[in-house]
Amino acid sequence: MMLLNVRRRSSSNRLVVVAGTLGIVAAGLSGCATTAAVADAGASPEYSPSAAQAAAMADGLVDRAEYRAGFERFRACMAESGYTVDVLDDSGTIIDARCLSEATDDGTDARCYDTEFRDVDESWQVAHQDEQTDGALLDACLRENGLAVPETRHEKVTALSEAGVDMGSCLHGG
Repeated sequence: MMLLNVRRRSSSNRLVVVAGTLGIVAAGLSGCATTAAVADAGASPEYSPSAAQAAAMADGLVDRAEYRAGFERFRACMAESGYTVDVLDDSGTIIDARCLSEATDDGTDARCYDTEFRDVDESWQVAHQDEQTDGALLDACLRENGLAVPETRHEKVTALSEAGVDMGSCLHGG
């Protein structure tokens, strides 16, 4: 799963939404670096963080500049493979972006995300989970599904996930 709020659009402009669910998701960004071993024959490959991502994580804290730089490395990696990452909104705490679903299908977004942005994105989103603007939407979705409303965003997402509620319908109206 991915933390980055990435909306994927197929070449026929069908939008596929991947809403970031804290602690459960990891969206891939990369300077398009090295591939680690594949865990087993059917598994997706795992990619090692680039030197730039590792440097950003060296002190264990991610600041806004490191978060944005990681996202830009992800975008550059995607562009090197012929994919555009469109930013829908970068005014809030979390960057909301989209890319073609083909980038997911061929593994480009996972490679780019993992190498350039995953660790930075996860760290940033966990540290800022309660600043995200979707809190009211999550609260409403929890109530509509007869669930208690927990305190933190992570707990809200976990409760919805465990109840089998579609996050896309909560965050994007269906």
